[in-house]
Amino acid sequence: MKDEFKEIEKRFRELGIEGDDVFTLISSKYVQFLNLDLSERLNSLIEKANNINLNGSKSKIEELLEGIVKNDKNGKHLPALYQFFHSKRFRDNTGKFFTPRNVAKSMVEMLPLKKNAIIFDPTCGAGTFLFETAKKWDDLGCTLLANDIDNYLVTLTEIILKIQKNKKHKLKFFNENIYASDISIKDYNNKVDYILANPPFSLKIENFNPNSKLLKNGYKNSDALFIDLAKELLKEGGKLVCLLPHSIISNKEFLDLRKIVEEDWHINAIMVLPEGVFQATANTTTRADIIILKKKGKGVAVSKTVFGNISSVGQALNSRDALFSKDDLSEMLKKQEVRKALEIN
Repeated sequence: MKDEFKEIEKRFRELGIEGDDVFTLISSKYVQFLNLDLSERLNSLIEKANNINLNGSKSKIEELLEGIVKNDKNGKHLPALYQFFHSKRFRDNTGKFFTPRNVAKSMVEMLPLKKNAIIFDPTCGAGTFLFETAKKWDDLGCTLLANDIDNYLVTLTEIILKIQKNKKHKLKFFNENIYASDISIKDYNNKVDYILANPPFSLKIENFNPNSKLLKNGYKNSDALFIDLAKELLKEGGKLVCLLPHSIISNKEFLDLRKIVEEDWHINAIMVLPEGVFQATANTTTRADIIILKKKGKGVAVSKTVFGNISSVGQALNSRDALFSKDDLSEMLKKQEVRKALEIN
């Protein structure tokens, strides 16, 4: 796909359009061409696109835009397009990396199907988790909640979910700083069934819920405090499936953090991902693990904790990787003992 995106970039540049304006025009065309239900956010996107100077090449640009959308009517390529045009700004400003689609799909597979489930991604990024969730819950009613501090990313997620046009799915979108004290997502405290997330890695957080156990014990990094945020949002027995830095799972300096987490959570799974899992989406070797935590409560338990050391995720981990077609993560999830432990239907 990267070569195709480079060709798109080249063609737009020849028409005098570059950078952010390219993606604004592309995403706006998805909204209009696919006749999506408009919201204030999507109307603002269309207005922004209409204000871009097309340098007298309107007909050629329209033809190019329609070709892109016609070849991707389910919006599958939108996150990759966003990443291609915006990823450095996104990564540098937020401490986040886009989740590779193969990994996101496997993490969604770890959720037990449940009718009318409330599923939340508080750091939705380009909407990949919720896109895969919408596909898994295709025949079931559910509520999909999306939040990101970057309003452009919330807009992108809204487009991707509305393209599915599934009337059984209720959609709700937020544009909030999850670490702020006064945010409306708290209306969902103790109501959420599942949280899927790739929270920002290792950002220093100065202000957070004063009742946070981890904060009281001196942990002020975004990934640690995200665990306490999830604890507030989830029902008893609700599950958090998220990516966390490998250091939190393995380093001695986080031993007390792990002990505190076990006071409020059952550990359902720890899956150590290979170095380079973010190489294709963010050009970084930052290591991450998949963690599944189940919020404790009366009668809540896990039958077994799944431990996995994953060597491949179905994509190249570096320029020399010849095993990218293998996907140990998805193969692991086919094992009956793993599915039983994770309560996967």
